[in-house]
Amino acid sequence: MMMTWKKVKRILCIVSLMLGLMMLSNGQQIEAADVWVAHWNSEGIDVYVMDDTLSHGTSSTGRWFSISTKMVKNGRLKEVITWNYSKYQTDMWRYQTNTMDRSHDTVVSPGDKVFAYGMNRIGWSYEVREFWVY
Repeated sequence: MMMTWKKVKRILCIVSLMLGLMMLSNGQQIEAADVWVAHWNSEGIDVYVMDDTLSHGTSSTGRWFSISTKMVKNGRLKEVITWNYSKYQTDMWRYQTNTMDRSHDTVVSPGDKVFAYGMNRIGWSYEVREFWVY
């Protein structure tokens, strides 16, 4: 059976179209990324930020953002922690997590890698004064 030039062109066109559609769908595919941000030596835990969980906002009284992390020990997921950071007007940054007692919050320390990652992704600046983050 002899293939004519017309049939060859048709097959090449179909194959090209299929390859183009496959490449287009791969380009639009969005995958969640877990980004390593810290290793806590004292607990032997690696901290991975779940990038797709980042949310943030502003109000007349301040700014806030929330982000979740995977806490991994020896290659196994130990727990997922959601960090809720907030700043009231000119006060220092504070945070609460889903594992803390909700009746209080804690001041952000300058070495907080989860905080730094979130601020960098949002594009907000912050200032470290002595032991406090503003």
